[in-house]
Amino acid sequence: MMFYFLRLTYRNQKSFLRLIMAWGLLLSGLCHADTPVIAVASNLISPMTEIATAFNTETGDTVRLSFGSSGNLARQIVQGAPYEVYISAGKEYIDFLIDQRVPVQDRLEYIYGEIGIYVPVNSRLASLLSLQAIINALTFDSDQKIAIANPEHAPYGIAAMQALQNAGIWAIEKNRLILAESVSQIIPYALSGSVDMVVIPYSFILQNGLKNEGSYFPIPDPWYDRINQYVVMFDDASQVSLKFKDFLISDTAIQVLNRYGYHPVRDN
Repeated sequence: MMFYFLRLTYRNQKSFLRLIMAWGLLLSGLCHADTPVIAVASNLISPMTEIATAFNTETGDTVRLSFGSSGNLARQIVQGAPYEVYISAGKEYIDFLIDQRVPVQDRLEYIYGEIGIYVPVNSRLASLLSLQAIINALTFDSDQKIAIANPEHAPYGIAAMQALQNAGIWAIEKNRLILAESVSQIIPYALSGSVDMVVIPYSFILQNGLKNEGSYFPIPDPWYDRINQYVVMFDDASQVSLKFKDFLISDTAIQVLNRYGYHPVRDN
């Protein structure tokens, strides 16, 4: 039985997993058979939630959003998760899906943002007023703790690693570096006082109420590879998903994204 399951085609895996998920949702009273599920990189939690709400208001259609690190979402898709649209941070996971023969209907190079160092008010670095002063303190003091997204499956973690390498502070003791599962899971560390600084997208300063709870220092562009985010449609996408994809490039959606510090790739 296990041998047979491992030899299932991608489409059969997807149908099988869809059936399991639908059954589970039915048992819990949450089944929405006509509502497509959209996989979204976790750095976009707040803006995409607003966009999905606006989409429902303007069209009467509904989508469900499933957030996670881009790498984990991509692996779920390969394993058959019934997502109809995938909004990824970074191109490598789109290439991964294609290599795994996932039937991609269309892909759009969509938006990009920025990252920076965020220092909570209760941090031992809170009195420092510049990015260089923070880097100097991290270089010569062995006590401070840093949290970033895990570079193994989070593109914003890769960008954070590149930035720390270019700042000359990547080679620090392992007990000082905390790797979060996704970029959104860094926020509890920033709010709890368990770390002295985190590396996060600028949008998180706005969407998590951090603006008045600490200081944000943008990291210079040359220190890391810019992260373009992509929208991917799969072959079995419904009409509602196709409408949602079109809505993502509407003025309404772009205005929301601009408020959170993201910019359309086409404007670059």
